[in-house]
Amino acid sequence: MASSELGLKLRLVEVRYGAPGINLYKLAACDGTSLPPFEPGAHLDLEVAPGLLRQYSLLWPQASPDCYEIAVQEAAEGRGGSRAWHRLSVPGEIYPSSLPRNLFALRPAAATSYLFAGGIGITPIISMYRKLVAENRPVQLHYWTRGPEAALFHAELGAVSDGSVRLHHTSGPAPRLADVLVNVPTDAPLYCCGPTRMIDAFDQLTVARPLELVHRERFAAAPIETGPAGGFSIRLARSGGSLEIGPNETVLSACLAAGIDLSYSCEEGVCGACEVRVLSGSVDHRDQVIPPAARATSTVMMACCSRGLTTLDLDI
Repeated sequence: MASSELGLKLRLVEVRYGAPGINLYKLAACDGTSLPPFEPGAHLDLEVAPGLLRQYSLLWPQASPDCYEIAVQEAAEGRGGSRAWHRLSVPGEIYPSSLPRNLFALRPAAATSYLFAGGIGITPIISMYRKLVAENRPVQLHYWTRGPEAALFHAELGAVSDGSVRLHHTSGPAPRLADVLVNVPTDAPLYCCGPTRMIDAFDQLTVARPLELVHRERFAAAPIETGPAGGFSIRLARSGGSLEIGPNETVLSACLAAGIDLSYSCEEGVCGACEVRVLSGSVDHRDQVIPPAARATSTVMMACCSRGLTTLDLDI
């Protein structure tokens, strides 16, 4: 996705300490106009440096009509985005950005919503918690960190006295996700965001629960066991014609090479920007957006990474 295709230009106006290795960044509209509103779970695609596009959850409530706020944890072994924020960013710098997109939205529910966060995964989860509390809806939040000093928003969450927040510190005795989930009613909506191991465990532990009640978001791509990347064909329902996708190509790369415009961002199967509708055919899903339990019945695929096990008819 080129800078010219990003819909917003945001100016960094404030940097604040959040927790060890985590800073909070406030970004304002360059022209001072109001920014589009968003709901908890939404994120931005931000161009941190030329050619370096990364996704960041937006903190809700919106800081002000003309500001967004994100939290960034520096990852020593990351791909460069977090280091750019922590070591190079200064107030006044301008960042091209997408409009807010939400693949992790809260759903209406009468039952208690259970929220699970690990580490920096608290960023979309605390937004959901704040929203549910503001609407006087029942909620339980479980947040795992190494210790109190490592917990983002510790002062806010530690002050909650009604039992709706449980802070678990893994530096000492702490319940596992499995220990908590075993006591959660099967009709409760679940939301989880955290490191790869946590999301893998969440997927395994919730496989028997109703699919419409299980929601999670990954911050990074995880390895998926798949077969060899053989070639396959796609038929383009709207554009007409067909394309051959080679073993080292993706639907996205083949379409772009053919002059067919598709939206995309992370190119790792995490953000969901390149979702396309599958009209017929069998898909080898290699993304992190569609939960494993939903892949067999999914009518969409991520063009940047998933492949065809048969010829695919796509709504392109």
